[in-house]
Amino acid sequence: MVGPPRSIQYLTMRQAVPLRWITIPLIVVILLLVLDLTTDLDRTLTRYAYDAHSAGFPLRTSYWLDVIMHHWAKYAVVTIGCLAIAGFLLSFALPTLQPHRRVLLFLALAIALAPLSVTAGKAASARHCPWDIDEFGGLVPYAGLFDPIAPSVKPGHCFPAGHASTGFALMAFYFVAHAHRRRKAARVALAIGIAAGLVLGAGRVLQGAHFASHVAWSGLVCWAVMVVLYALLFRAARPEEFPVSAALPLGRPEHA
Repeated sequence: MVGPPRSIQYLTMRQAVPLRWITIPLIVVILLLVLDLTTDLDRTLTRYAYDAHSAGFPLRTSYWLDVIMHHWAKYAVVTIGCLAIAGFLLSFALPTLQPHRRVLLFLALAIALAPLSVTAGKAASARHCPWDIDEFGGLVPYAGLFDPIAPSVKPGHCFPAGHASTGFALMAFYFVAHAHRRRKAARVALAIGIAAGLVLGAGRVLQGAHFASHVAWSGLVCWAVMVVLYALLFRAARPEEFPVSAALPLGRPEHA
């Protein structure tokens, strides 16, 4: 005799989204706001990259920064995103990929939507790039994050840092490792994603394309998008959907 169907237990929001994923970024947001209101850190750091004698940024046309770090790095991350999309589509045809369909969908969406959200923020932003500022060879007066822009000045569309989001998009693999309970792999993936975003962002800072704070805000936007995606996709996942034994080959399984 078949017993009554067992009720399906889904992850609670607290299980899907650890509190630290929200509290730590909020602390960073507060720190950035305090720094913007009380210091001139952005311009102070940019002055190290600017050459007053030539009235420009010496590394603006650097082959390494402009071609390899700006273009090739972007193509590499786009390729990873395309592979995730291909894997998700193939999961409907290949049984071996079916168990990983949710993860592949998350990767595809995270790598695409996190940078796109930053791009949307830039399109709506009036902030200018350092090379637009009169102090650094441009024509526009500097304005802080909360300072009004003069009506005669066109929007700069330079905040947050778009290219840095290409590197921060790799933080998506942290969430994949977290879903599979790979704690060491998750820490490594998070470090790689943050480092990639900071390195690519630093390159653009040296070229005069962004202030340092633009890079930090870009990382926060990418993180927020990924947390929302993770909550939406993995909130509907059953705990047994990601047992340790079914984890992707990212290292030895680790129990919490």
